[in-house]
Amino acid sequence: MPTSIHERFIAGVEQAICSQLRLICDGSNGAAVFAQKVEPARCTTIYFPVDDAPPGKKSKHEPDASFWHEDAYYPGVIIEVAYSQKKKELGRLAEDYLLDSDASVRVVVGLDIEYGNKGSRKATLSVWRTHVVNTADGDELRVVQEIADEVCPILRQYSFVLNF
Repeated sequence: MPTSIHERFIAGVEQAICSQLRLICDGSNGAAVFAQKVEPARCTTIYFPVDDAPPGKKSKHEPDASFWHEDAYYPGVIIEVAYSQKKKELGRLAEDYLLDSDASVRVVVGLDIEYGNKGSRKATLSVWRTHVVNTADGDELRVVQEIADEVCPILRQYSFVLNF
């Protein structure tokens, strides 16, 4: 069961993203048209097909937050928060989302809240995307961590959540 810190933190981050989306939606360019079709879906359950499994077998995931475009089958953005969970799980989850969706999930954002001493909690951001790599056997989809454990300004806004 998620903790209060975990839930308040993800709610604040989701609210900040929605605020930015509303600003983009106010425009009249292509980005505005696209953003007008994006909705938050919080922890909606996502099912991905499983290779080499019996028909109908699917993997089940419940992200902490997700953002879906109305024309997409899977969310384009997944957000996972690690608080009491181990940080190393974020990379494995990112690979699952990105590869199991065959790159329909475009980006996974991992937010790690340091667990333990209340006075020293910090939050860091990591980002994973897929890249196509040409190999001798053909094109291969790989997961690349583009940002690793970076403290970023938006996370500092939620320090009130992290300091109790």
